[in-house]
Amino acid sequence: MMKILYIVAVLCLGMATSIGAQETAVSLSGGSGVTGETIQSHVLLDSSVVVQGWSMGICHNVDHLEAVAAQDGPTTAIINGGDAPDFNELNIYPDGVTVGVVISFVGSASLDPGTGYGILDIDYLLTGVATAGGLPIDAEVSFCGTLGSPAVDVVIVSGGASLIPDQINANIQIIPPPDFCLDLVCLGGVSDSVLSWNQCTPFDYVLVHRDGDLIAMMDPGVTEYVDTDLAPGSYTYSLLGVVFPDPFADPEVVSAICTTAIIPVTAEGVSPTVGHYLGGLDVMVTGSGFLAATDTEVTIDGVVLLDLVVVDDNTVTGLLPPSISGTGPVDVRVVNSLGEATLPGAFTYGFIRGVVNGDSQLDIGDAMFLAYYLFSGGDAPACLEAGEVNGDGLIDLADPIYIVTYLFRSGPMPLAPFPEAGLDPDQANGFGCNP
Repeated sequence: MMKILYIVAVLCLGMATSIGAQETAVSLSGGSGVTGETIQSHVLLDSSVVVQGWSMGICHNVDHLEAVAAQDGPTTAIINGGDAPDFNELNIYPDGVTVGVVISFVGSASLDPGTGYGILDIDYLLTGVATAGGLPIDAEVSFCGTLGSPAVDVVIVSGGASLIPDQINANIQIIPPPDFCLDLVCLGGVSDSVLSWNQCTPFDYVLVHRDGDLIAMMDPGVTEYVDTDLAPGSYTYSLLGVVFPDPFADPEVVSAICTTAIIPVTAEGVSPTVGHYLGGLDVMVTGSGFLAATDTEVTIDGVVLLDLVVVDDNTVTGLLPPSISGTGPVDVRVVNSLGEATLPGAFTYGFIRGVVNGDSQLDIGDAMFLAYYLFSGGDAPACLEAGEVNGDGLIDLADPIYIVTYLFRSGPMPLAPFPEAGLDPDQANGFGCNP
């Protein structure tokens, strides 16, 4: 019996003839956006009769639109007793979309008369490019009976009859980009602020303000301004780009704001970053503004570099001074009469394990120094932890023997830090190092 009902329904749909259009209407919604955006168009159905199904094609302007997706409208999704239709064929072509829907082959569900039924949603990518300063592009989306093979007609099925609905098309508008813009970039420095900007089309002139005061008016085509010889501090700049698109109307004005900082001297890095607490290491500090004043100096842990040389505006060299506060991280500071900059904890004073006799090189003298300290009443090492050479947690005869075995019999080297200066990896259990 069910098979017979299917056959009867299909025959009724196939034998139906077209009748008047006033009983049903379909419409498309439009929208607007810029190139690259996606706009969704909704297909809506109004009907004064009971609807059993429909088919239609929706064509679009291929020069300006691309159909990227299509899906059931909210009505279609639940039209068959809360479920999708028995038959629902949806196809996307380069120039449009087709759909064919049978709500129920056996007539168990249909769509009552009503308005504003959402039966299909189509997503269009806006590919057309409107000319800056020109008019928007109106790209049409329209009902059509030319898509598919055979072509799909625009019909609404009611009582087994195919009704040709009234058809209301729509436009999707592609909005042109603004015909001018102002993108401002500001950079501070040791004495100058550099302002640069991009503009879509040249302004008739650009006004430059610093902290509310007009300081310059730039001619068309100029895209940079350098504000020189500034005192240390923070400065706020505002630019006004002025365009007269119509000589008889008010000008168009675009504004942008930025802030710069004038710092006469900056510190960026120190090399190397670790050295022996006795000093004497060649050190280089980098930054900017070192020539902004004649009295630039660099200190490490508050002590000025020895033999300091200001090489150029970005480089200072000198010899590492001995530590005044033991081992560990210390600040590096650049200072002159115009300002100062600090690199907190940027340099580390360390020791070399086994080096105990007041220099920074391991040799037989260190073994003898330890032996005198242990057995002949000699001075203790300035950094006691440096005397614990073999890692057994004790300072005893084994440590000077360890040194000479390493130096003369290819024995194992002292534990870290060695051969470069550094800190004790196990400071909590060591003897400490506070020269």
